Amino acid sequence: MKQFKGKRKGPGRPAKALAQDNDSRELLLAVAAKQFARYGYDGVTTVAIAKAVGVRQSMVHYHFKSKALLWEETIHYIMRKRKALFPINDPSITNLPPVERIKTHIRLLFDASIQEPEYGRIFQYEAIVGGERFKWLMDQYVRRSVAIIDRTIAEAVESGEIRNLPVEHLTAIISVPRYLSIVFESVVRDIHNIDMPTQDYLSDLCETYIDVLFNGLLHTPG
Repeated sequence: MKQFKGKRKGPGRPAKALAQDNDSRELLLAVAAKQFARYGYDGVTTVAIAKAVGVRQSMVHYHFKSKALLWEETIHYIMRKRKALFPINDPSITNLPPVERIKTHIRLLFDASIQEPEYGRIFQYEAIVGGERFKWLMDQYVRRSVAIIDRTIAEAVESGEIRNLPVEHLTAIISVPRYLSIVFESVVRDIHNIDMPTQDYLSDLCETYIDVLFNGLLHTPG
């Protein structure tokens, strides 16, 4: 997908006006993230986003020129926030032993999916639809993250800490928490009539998931 560089602001533009431009742009991105996550790309219009923000549609086109470019910038906006929640390249994580690194990846992925659910919902929609936007998402963000998890799994297999199972299967299993946190949580809480703060419930769910994944579901003799 082609990238748009945007208009270059003139050197005489007042700082206050630039700040207002940036504020309106950030607000449009925040609203667009929720709209794309809830309705999918095809169910969203720039008119609806402008109306939700309380500005004219021309303001959306002033900042982004088209819905396609607004969607791209929305993904960048979400991922900037998500990076703070899921710092996969941080030395405090990369220096951990492989199995501890995998557990940390799961916890961070789970937490990021709770605090920033829009990305997971948008990704699900684009994965189902397929096409250029999905390919763009994969190239921009997904391949690098998956490659890091793949390498961590390979290290754990090589060290003998985990079984030598297909890496692509293990990576898929490790990625499941993002769906547990944004899809099944509401269903399970409703069915079992669970009365506790969502954050606490999901933290417990994450630890149970890690326990079952690494220690198994069955009692072992002795």
